[in-house]
Parts: sequence; C-alpha cells; structure tokens
Amino acid sequence: QLEERMSLFEKAGLDVRIVVAPRKAAPGLEERSSTSMKERLREMLAAEDAAKQQLPMEAFHRSLPWRFCFCGGWMDLKWCNELWSGCAITINIAFHEGICRDECGLATSSRKWAAKLWNGGMPKHLGPLRAAQFLWGAENFDAAATEERLYWAGSQDHCGLLFSGVNKLCYAGGRHWPHTVVSLCDPADPRQAAIFAWLERVVHIVDIPFVSRPPGYNSQEVNRLKDPSVPLAEKVRMVRTLAEASEQAWEAILAMDAAKLGKALSDTMAAWEAMLPYTTDPYRGKDAAKSEELRAFVARHGFPHTAGCLFSGAGGGFLMVVSEASVEGAMKMRINTDPVVLPYGSSTIEEAHSAPRAGPPPSKPPWGVATPWHLDVDGRPFPDKAPDASQLATQMWRSASFACSRVVANARSCLLFDSCVEACNSDARVATVAAVAVASVVGVALGRGLR
Repeated sequence: QLEERMSLFEKAGLDVRIVVAPRKAAPGLEERSSTSMKERLREMLAAEDAAKQQLPMEAFHRSLPWRFCFCGGWMDLKWCNELWSGCAITINIAFHEGICRDECGLATSSRKWAAKLWNGGMPKHLGPLRAAQFLWGAENFDAAATEERLYWAGSQDHCGLLFSGVNKLCYAGGRHWPHTVVSLCDPADPRQAAIFAWLERVVHIVDIPFVSRPPGYNSQEVNRLKDPSVPLAEKVRMVRTLAEASEQAWEAILAMDAAKLGKALSDTMAAWEAMLPYTTDPYRGKDAAKSEELRAFVARHGFPHTAGCLFSGAGGGFLMVVSEASVEGAMKMRINTDPVVLPYGSSTIEEAHSAPRAGPPPSKPPWGVATPWHLDVDGRPFPDKAPDASQLATQMWRSASFACSRVVANARSCLLFDSCVEACNSDARVATVAAVAVASVVGVALGRGLR
C-alpha cells in the first residue's frame, strides 16, 4: 500500500513526494487506463479464438500432427483386447500434401477434436501421454459420461498423434488405454535412424483411385466379436491372429525385414476381414461391381507382386504397401521425430525388443483394478466354471451376511445420532427399526441354514 511505502521513506529520513501526473490523452485519442487496455486485449483474444473455431480443418493441416495406424488396428478397444493381448503400431508422419487429408484413416476425427480442444495449436506444456489422455477424454465424453454415443474412439488415434516417431502401444485385459508405450523417436541414435530411413524407403503410400467408402459407411455393420452366436473360441482365434500379426510387424521393423513386414500387414488385413468384414470390403453384398473393383486393386498391390499391403483405415483410404522395389504412382511418407508437445525421452532399441508381447489375456489387468462386476463380495474374481451346490450355498450365505451387516451398520449409525433421529419422522423411525429387525433375523437364518 502507498501509505506503508511512505512510512518506510520517513523512517529512513528521506524526503519523498509523490506527484500524480494528469492522465489526459493527446488530442484525437480516447482516454484509456490499464484496466481498459487489459479488457480490450481480452476481447481481441476472444475474437481471435472464435475466428479460429470457424476455420476449416485445412487451416490446421500443418499445425496439428498426423499419424498412420500402421498395424494392429482395433487392438485398442476393450472388446478386442479382452480376448487376447496385443499391440497397435503407430507412425507419426510429417505433413504431406498428397497424403494428409480427411477420410483416409489418419485419425482425422481426433484431429478435429484437437483443433477444438487446443484452438488449432498443441499444448506444449504437456507431455505426450497426458495430452493424449485429455484428447481421448474429450472425444469420448459422449460415450463415457452421457452415454449418448455407443462407439468409442480408440486411444491409438490419440497416442499416435501425440507420440512422435514409431510407437508400440500395448493393450491387455479389456482396457481402452495402453499399459505400456514404447516410443522410438531419437534420430541421433544410429540404429533408430536406420529404422526410420528403412521404413521411409520400403513403405509406399498408394492412393485408391476411386471412392472406397460409400455414403453412410459403418465399419462395424457386422462385428463378429460382438455377435453372441459366434463361439468364444472363434472370437479368441480371430483376435489372436490380429495380435500376432502386429507382433510380427514390430519384430520386422526392428529387424528391418521387408518380407516379414509385408506378410504382417497382409495378415492384419485378413484378420480384419474375419472380425469386421466391412473394414476390408465396404461394398460387400451391396454393390458387386465396386466390391470386385476394390478387391482387384488390393490384389494387384499385394503378395506376390509386393511383400504385402494394408488399408490405412477401415474401408480403404490408402494402401500401405511394403516393397523393396518402387511402386508405380506411390507417395512416400516422412517420419516425424520432432516432439509434438513437451519433449520426452525416446525408448531404446533394447526396450523395444523387450516390450510386452502378444499373448493370452492376463489373470488380472496389467494396471488399475478389476471392475466391480468381475468380483465377488470378497473382491475375488468369479470362478471360470459354475460352483457346486456347497460352494454356491457358502457364497450365498457370505453375500447375505455382508449385505445384512451393512444394513444393520447403516441403521444403527442413523439411530445413534440425535440429529438424524430428530430429522426422521415417526414413520421413518419405525421403518428403520423394522429394517434392523428383519435384517438381523434374515442374516441369522441364512447363516445357520446355509452354513
């Protein structure tokens, strides 16, 4: 405060005078204060933000990242990885005029959410994992919170956008989020630099010269993993095929083995067709001519003409073709190793080799806790097979005793506090006492009868 400052000067024996100069704007200028200037700046920023929100996505093509889901698509959804553990492999790419466009499986819906969330920029104060979590939460709010949407956007979209370089996202246990992320993004490491250069050389991006997705396309029009008529063993087999294909792709990348990588991509395409038939043929059963045209196009770019190929997204987009030789009309991607957000340390090649592998689902989730409906009242998973009569009776008795003990405890706690008693009317008190009595009788009867 001004008075406090003046008292300090007086104590120091200093003769200080404060002169307040008149605030008068020069002729022709409006009078302003620091408060009014701050308010004007706020208005300018708000107007700029509003203008950015009205811009088309093309305005953010160079400011927002791009990614390919290179292998293991669908492993990032819980209804898939609950049947078999596996990975999704993403490649963060630099902007390319011919490749980077909407409706091609390059996480364009997630990029639109990023434009809304961060106003066309990227959160440079956040690490890639935290930023990906925020982006995943924003896009999936209608599925998780309001439940107004039935499908979930897979987290490999968001992680693939925020983690630069080549990434292995490991999923298991019916989780939407990867329990392990291996990110190779260090061009200063000669071994990683060799992998990046090799991938840029042998992976060819081929544009499909016709519309591969019909209007109203739904990749899950048929989902055999959600079909109750499909035996569980068959579902497990399909997901295992997908998981093992993506595992082979990761091994091929580390070994720089084009033949193995191409086969892994082709095996992924076959696994997609078994699980979700409309991901590989969106015209199936609807337009025989277009269906045949698309299948013929894929066949011309697959084995044995090349090492193998895979769609860049469900229903088409581009063909990602693996070949040591050149591919006519193909474009070349450039892997982005620059940090998209806050810089982070790259994984090592040794960590990439020792990353979790595809395999049976774990007995318990690799992180977090099992959801309540997977547990009994003692917090233990339900048995895989039906219990015999004595086990069932014991479990019923324990469940009833547990429930009754909670009723008794809650009722007693209400009766012990005068404020609660006074707040209850006489009918409520009678009902509470009756609940205690009934619970006690039922608990004793069940305990004695089922023990």
